[in-house]
Amino acid sequence: MSGLMSTLPRIAVATALALGLAACSNDPDFESPVNIVGNVYDSLFSEDSGPSPVTQEAIVATLSATPLPVVFVNLEDRSSQSLFTRIESNQGYDTFASLSRQSIIMRNGKITGTRGIGGDLMSSEVGPLMQAVTSGATTEVTLVQRFLTPEFITRTITYRCGIEPDGVAQISMGLLRGTGREMIAACESPDGPPFVDYYVVAGDRIVASRQWVGEANGYLATHLLR
Repeated sequence: MSGLMSTLPRIAVATALALGLAACSNDPDFESPVNIVGNVYDSLFSEDSGPSPVTQEAIVATLSATPLPVVFVNLEDRSSQSLFTRIESNQGYDTFASLSRQSIIMRNGKITGTRGIGGDLMSSEVGPLMQAVTSGATTEVTLVQRFLTPEFITRTITYRCGIEPDGVAQISMGLLRGTGREMIAACESPDGPPFVDYYVVAGDRIVASRQWVGEANGYLATHLLR
């Protein structure tokens, strides 16, 4: 767990190179983001580097204090790390909250909304994406995201995402141990910036990820700890 922040920049260039999947997939010189991104799990969640704001002691204390699911969250652009505990579950959507009263809404590990972060992701339509990701399919799907602007107007962006499987990741963080299938989603829209999401899937759930939550906040890295 230590050193997460210092390892995150390693994948920034690789991710940027992968952003053109939908636009470039018909190019004979196109290289799949699966080949470019490489071992993202180890880059995101390596224990080999310097100290991390969220310590092993903090993780152990949080897991000992509650039987509920706990998620590690890193807001990359702000160098901000927190532990989020599930506070509500409603019709397949789980709400996790931090001690600073920020919250993240997830559907089987896919972030569908944020609150209290600023420039929040208000809601998402993720059904087709989740079906593709959890089935390990190579396909294209639509993803809809809605954001709150500084003028308090909801902005809707519809993305077209190319989904591809990668390899197998060895999951090791918190109480989770085992293997998961790596999936890549490269998304673009005429109305918003392109991005590449990375997921590690176990069963029907995303257990680790690097997910785009909008221009205001960039990427969140998440890892289920229980």
